[in-house]
Amino acid sequence: MARAQHFPAGSGRSFTLGRIALNFKVTGADNANAYTLCEAIEPPGSGAGLHRHASYDETHIICDGQYECRLGEALLRLGPGEMFFAPRGTPHSITCLGPESGRELMISSPGGVFEAFIAEVTSAMAATGSPGSGPAVDFRAIAARHGIEFLS
Repeated sequence: MARAQHFPAGSGRSFTLGRIALNFKVTGADNANAYTLCEAIEPPGSGAGLHRHASYDETHIICDGQYECRLGEALLRLGPGEMFFAPRGTPHSITCLGPESGRELMISSPGGVFEAFIAEVTSAMAATGSPGSGPAVDFRAIAARHGIEFLS
């Protein structure tokens, strides 16, 4: 059962995925898997390539910076205060355009899936030394285990 909680600034579990900093502010464990709330700081040119997920819905809320997003067949340019919703199965992508880093909040529902995916990918990267000198992590295979399919 979920309980009332306060989440102070700076709290949450943080990960680095390539050049992207992810901070999971609220996870499925905090709210009986109702949702996950993740903050992403993305340098220009970074983001998520075209993908879809069968296992959760996702909302992206742009806080800072300029982004180019694909949502289904639509190509969008979004700035602070704008958002998009990608229901399960909808192809979507997001890229920070710069010149400054962008910041977005992502809400995925149900909770638990996205943070498990990120935890597995970053753990595999740390174990192999990838990216860099070690063997490449099979990012797509890990994604598939969490109901995520990369399309590009």
